[in-house]
Amino acid sequence: MCQLSDNFYSAVRALAGDGSIKSRLACAYTDHLAMLAEEDVPESIRPRFLVLRQAMKMVKPTSTEDPVIASVRKMSAAEASRYAASIVAMFSELVRVKATGERVRPRDHVEAPQASPDIEVPRMLRAALN
Repeated sequence: MCQLSDNFYSAVRALAGDGSIKSRLACAYTDHLAMLAEEDVPESIRPRFLVLRQAMKMVKPTSTEDPVIASVRKMSAAEASRYAASIVAMFSELVRVKATGERVRPRDHVEAPQASPDIEVPRMLRAALN
């Protein structure tokens, strides 16, 4: 789980960096999350992760374009912000579970790609996502 947490941490750092939300989202996903195997993602965040993965490959790319870049290009800024917030929420869930030593278990209902209402996104990160 440490490697998984590191990947999500790096993705969150990319989201908090410079540039448009679309470019930060594409970088966060491509550089840090795209290589994760579905079975390596805990069940508690897997549905949200799979929605993110599907969204990142939704648009068929042109011959010179990457599928993630094509998909993010077609998103509105609001959609990109929601997916970015979802990455932050998934990371928050991983940190919460790791800190409490609680077993990672699935939630009864997961709404994706929005952040879970019971996980507060730090103000610094909320500002970075806009």
